[in-house]
Parts: sequence; C-alpha cells; structure tokens
Amino acid sequence: MEIRQLEAFAAVMSAGSVTAAGKLLDRSQPVVSRQVQELEQELGFKLFTRTRPQVTLTEKGRDFYQEVRPLLVNLEILESRAREIGRGGLRPLRIGATRSLSVGLVPQTLARLEASTPLFKQKLSFETVSTEHIVGLIHEGKIDLGVTSLPLDTDPCVVHWSGQAPMQLALPSTHSLADQTQVTLADIHNTVLISIHNKQGLRHRQASALMRACSTLEEVRHIEVSSAADAMILVEQGLGVALVDPFTATGLRLANVVVRPIDMYIPYMMGVISLRGRIVRPDAKQMIEAMLQYAQACIPRFALGGDHGLPSMPDPFTALD
Repeated sequence: MEIRQLEAFAAVMSAGSVTAAGKLLDRSQPVVSRQVQELEQELGFKLFTRTRPQVTLTEKGRDFYQEVRPLLVNLEILESRAREIGRGGLRPLRIGATRSLSVGLVPQTLARLEASTPLFKQKLSFETVSTEHIVGLIHEGKIDLGVTSLPLDTDPCVVHWSGQAPMQLALPSTHSLADQTQVTLADIHNTVLISIHNKQGLRHRQASALMRACSTLEEVRHIEVSSAADAMILVEQGLGVALVDPFTATGLRLANVVVRPIDMYIPYMMGVISLRGRIVRPDAKQMIEAMLQYAQACIPRFALGGDHGLPSMPDPFTALD
C-alpha cells in the first residue's frame, strides 16, 4: 500500500464521489479512481459500492477506514509539524480538559508556572473538550494531554496520576445556610437545587446522596445545567444552591457565592492521561507534575489515586448511615 492510495481512499470516503475527491486532492478523476482500484486489488476486497455519481463504503470498507484513520491523522500532524520545522517553529503542547478542569485546574496551574518557570516559549494550545471525546482526540493525535473527570474507559491511554476530592455546596452569600462551616445536606430541602447533567456517573452519585439526605427529594424544585460553572453562575443570581466539584469550587471565585463542605462524602474523580506508547515531551511532564502539585496544595481533602481512576478513599460517612 502507498500513502497516495490511502489518501485517495480517505478523500473519496469524505467527499462522497471520485470527482469531488479529485478536486479535494488536486488530482484528476482518473488518477484517483486508479489509486482506489489499485488499493482494492492489494487488499483483496471492495472498499466502495459504486452508484454513480456517488459511492458508499462497503462494510469491509468501513472496517478498513477505522484501521487506517489514525495513520492518516498522524500523517496530517507530520505534515503540519514539518512545515513548523521549516519555519523554525516549535510544535505547541496541546492540552484538552473537560469543562470543570478547564475552569478549576489547568488555568491555575499555567498561572503558577508562568510566575515561576514558564511552560512554553512560543505557543500553547488549550481547549475544553467533552469527556466522551477526550480519549478519541488523544488517540487521533489532536491533543497531547487529557485532563478529565473519571471513571472513563482510558484503554489506549496511560493515566499519569488520578485523584479524588469531595463535592461541595455552592450557596448565595445571603442564604440562611451560608454562615455554617459545614452544611447538613438534608437542610437544603426547601431550596431550589441546581443539578449538573453528567453521563459519567457523577449525577448518579449526587442523586444517591441527596436521596439518603432528603426523603422528599422528588418534591425539591430543581434546575438542570450542563456544567458546574453554569451552576455557580445561577447560584450567584440567587436561584438556588448547587453541588459542585471541588476544582470548579476552588478555581471559580464569584463575589456573591460561598462554598461549604457537606456532611456526606460524594467523590469527584479525575486524572491526567496521554496516549500509551507515545513519548511524553519535557513540557508535558512539567505540566503533569505542576497540576498534581496544585491539586495537592489547593483542593480541599484531595486524595491521590492509582492508575485505574477508581475511588481510592472509602466513604468516611458510611458508618453513620
């Protein structure tokens, strides 16, 4: 197999026709068609079903594309890096973080490094990504480091470190419970609850704790939002209270919001990951270590976990249930 054959295959798959693929690659239609046919001959199976003017992937073609896609992505990265080398530039460290950690861990760590030993010389890439996409982005080579909530299937990745800390309660500063040093969760039953939609199990852990604390949970008025940051903004407007992760609670300081520990241990778990087998560059190692130092120094009751991303600390309130 040749690279140009694989490029032709990917272009036809993406564009939907040989003619459009030729324009995409700046090759003639006969050249693209021949390259795809040669690839099919070498593979021994058809990649496309041809129904002029469109073509569709066969089942084997779809399976083959899943195998070849990472190679094509890496080729794009290699081409981009070659251009950067030609210009004398350094490839930026690319960090992807899920929403809470892009608010409450990465910016604070970068600020600490900038004040002491700056992480980057020319450019840094930092973006917020969804939890369900972060492993795929690492696998495709689009980000170098992932900072993510857990648990998560991190099979193609290595977990550099993981940790957990208890969820906290964000309240308006004028709330009747704001003066307490620790809030009893059952006492929020007369307050609007702002909850966070989460597919990775956090919402289930919150709901379980609330059901244990509030026998009338189904009667509690609530607002559902997509992130802890959004929840805290609503809290600042006096719309209710919210259980938020400790990173957002620590990193996002709002003038009219106070954050208090609660009488139940609801763990928020997170970790830092990268692609297994890929060399971790020095600036990435620096960032990995600096994030851990920040978490240990600034996040209340932070507990370091293992490389599995599962809870390492038992619920200290189990004996009281």
